[in-house]
Amino acid sequence: MFAGWRSHRNAGLFLKAIKSQSVVSLSLNFLAVNIGSGIFFSLPEVGTIAGITGVFAYAFAAGAPLFIFALIGPLFRKHNSKQWSMTAFVRERYGRPLHKLYAIICSLFVGMYMVSELTTIYGVFQLLTPLHPLAPMIIICMITTVYTAFGGVFASLMTDAIQCVLIFVLITIAVITVGVSVRPSKEDIERAGLVKPTKMGGELFVILTLAIGFSDMYHQGFWQRTFASRSDRDLRWATFFGFWLVFVVTALVGMAGPLAAWAGTWSPDSDVPGSSAFFTIIASMPGWVSGLTLVLTTSLSCCAIDTCQTAMFASLYDMVEQKVSIWVVRGAVILLNVPVIFLAMRAPDILQVYLLADLLASATILPVMIGLIKRFNFVHWTDALVGCFGGIIAVGAFGQAYLGNRHDGWRLLLLDGGLYVSDERVLGAFCFAPLGSVVFTFFFAGLRMAIARVFGWRQYWYVNTTPLPEDEEEEENVDIDSPKKLMCFSSNRGNNESSGDNSI
Repeated sequence: MFAGWRSHRNAGLFLKAIKSQSVVSLSLNFLAVNIGSGIFFSLPEVGTIAGITGVFAYAFAAGAPLFIFALIGPLFRKHNSKQWSMTAFVRERYGRPLHKLYAIICSLFVGMYMVSELTTIYGVFQLLTPLHPLAPMIIICMITTVYTAFGGVFASLMTDAIQCVLIFVLITIAVITVGVSVRPSKEDIERAGLVKPTKMGGELFVILTLAIGFSDMYHQGFWQRTFASRSDRDLRWATFFGFWLVFVVTALVGMAGPLAAWAGTWSPDSDVPGSSAFFTIIASMPGWVSGLTLVLTTSLSCCAIDTCQTAMFASLYDMVEQKVSIWVVRGAVILLNVPVIFLAMRAPDILQVYLLADLLASATILPVMIGLIKRFNFVHWTDALVGCFGGIIAVGAFGQAYLGNRHDGWRLLLLDGGLYVSDERVLGAFCFAPLGSVVFTFFFAGLRMAIARVFGWRQYWYVNTTPLPEDEEEEENVDIDSPKKLMCFSSNRGNNESSGDNSI
């Protein structure tokens, strides 16, 4: 509420919170946006299958993409110092068609993240309490919706930083408790295995780094935090500290998988899935540990869901080009909680949800990011769009060539075999998706320019005509409830659009 009181009448803080966060706050926020309650299912599962190597691969892959934002963030500020979202950049660089597509994909991504978070809450309360999981799911969505609708991005940044401090305290207590109570012998560790490096663990370093890195590019929560850094120097330090925070937390949680196997609370022969390995340890602990787990899970979910809600708000608000009342977009975000809760109650495979989202991101994000590089200003929105579809086609083509038949090859797009397969089909899919998207983008760009040269048409070349604002303070104090005044956030894009519409 305090954050809402500060930002509710200030569009700069509510919508963007640009240059408002210090290194410490931003580091904690990078941790918050990177982890959610889903880590208690997905990370231990990796540990039970790929061992310690898989755990450290996941921990590295979860934190390493932060350095991408440390590199790309300053490029955005150089392109437009008032930029506050990726969708706004796509609108300015490529025009409306690709802008709409990117905003839709961002909204779908955030929706899938919310489904996975609420699915975790559903599973945790179902395992540890006699309560019906629907009640806590609704309560969490209501609480986060209230303070994000009232305080916007600034409220999300403040609450995430505070919740992350609480999460550190709770994780420290949990680690000490488990370390004291669970002491497997050397014979138990050797019998269960999971210590030696594995081929799958090595592949996961590549697969997960690509998957998580590309999908983070579609998560508006990461961009909001990138643009919230006070300076490029603060952003670099925040990503450095954020990486280690994410690495440590995810590695500790992931080690619950091997630990459960060593302690005998979980085994590959049991009916309990590897994703529940963490909770088999909790079940052997005193009752207060289960209560601590519920608090920790709820805190992580609140961090993730409020970030998703503000990210979805940003995507939808950009999709309508800020031409409707902010209250209409707020209402849309509230209504979207209903289908998200409904889907979460169907208890989908959390890791499968993440995988599908990650593969889609790997196949479509690079053509968009190419627009940041000046030497590629000849790339038109049609080139990028073809590249996005080309990345998807490349996965299917690779699958058909690798698996030897059309049916199984194109089903690779669904990854219905999951992440843990004995061959290299998943590794190939995540490598060929970005490669194919880039190849198709430049191939179509070359073809388009060749046709234009043959017919004597004017060649397309993007020119950044975004004017530098003369009075930053005037913009920051705009009433957020006035859609007409909010139009001041839209950049002057007329010259770019005309050059794009009248040239090939």
